[in-house]
Amino acid sequence: VFKQYYQKLKSVEKDIKLRGHQQLSSAVDKSQAVEEMITEAKQFINNEEYKKAEDILLDALSVEQHNVDAYKLLAEVYRCRKEFVQAKETLEYLLKITHDGDAGVYSSLANIAKERGNLKQAEEDYLKSISLAEDNYLYFLSLAEVYLDLEEEAKALEVAHRALVLSSNNPKILDFLINISIIMQDKELAQQYLDRLKEVNPDNNKILSFIERIDNLK
Repeated sequence: VFKQYYQKLKSVEKDIKLRGHQQLSSAVDKSQAVEEMITEAKQFINNEEYKKAEDILLDALSVEQHNVDAYKLLAEVYRCRKEFVQAKETLEYLLKITHDGDAGVYSSLANIAKERGNLKQAEEDYLKSISLAEDNYLYFLSLAEVYLDLEEEAKALEVAHRALVLSSNNPKILDFLINISIIMQDKELAQQYLDRLKEVNPDNNKILSFIERIDNLK
C-alpha cells in the first residue's frame, strides 16, 4: 500500500544533499535534525503551506524512516488538503509501525471517517482510541459528538458525562452536556450543568442563550 511513499522518499535525495543531511552520522544528529524538520513542518501547516510541509516531512522520513510524529503530521497534511485516501493509508501504515498501539492514530482515523460522513466507522475508531487511552477526555467528547450526529442522544449523554469525570471543569464538555440535555428535554439536568458552567466560566457568552432555551422547556 505504501510503495508510492517510498518512491517519493527517494525522489527527495537531491534536496537532502543540499541540506547536508548526508553528513549526519550519529543517531543523535539524525534525531535532532528530524526534530527541527518536524517543528518547521508544523509552522508550514499552521500557515496552510501544505506542499512545503509535505516536502519537509518526506525529507524527515528519509532520515528517520519510522518516525511516528512525522507520519502523523503527514497524515494531517493530507487531511487538510482533503486527500482522505492518502491520509487514511498513511495512518494505516502507521498502525503497523506502532503495532496497533497508538490511540492518537485511531483518533485521527476517526476524524477522517467523521469528516467523510462515515459515522459508524468513526464510532469504531474512537472506541479503539479510548481502549488505549481511557484517561483522555477528548476521545470521549469526540465519541459523544458522533453519537449526537447518529441521533443516539442517550449514548451521547453517557459518554460526555464520562468526559466530564476526566475533566470536571471543562467548559466545552459542559456546553455539550447542556445542549444534549436540552435536546432530550431534561430541564433539571440541563439546569444542573448550566449552574456548573456559571461557576467555572461565568463569562461564557452562551449562558444567556442556554437560560432562554432551558426556560422554554416544559
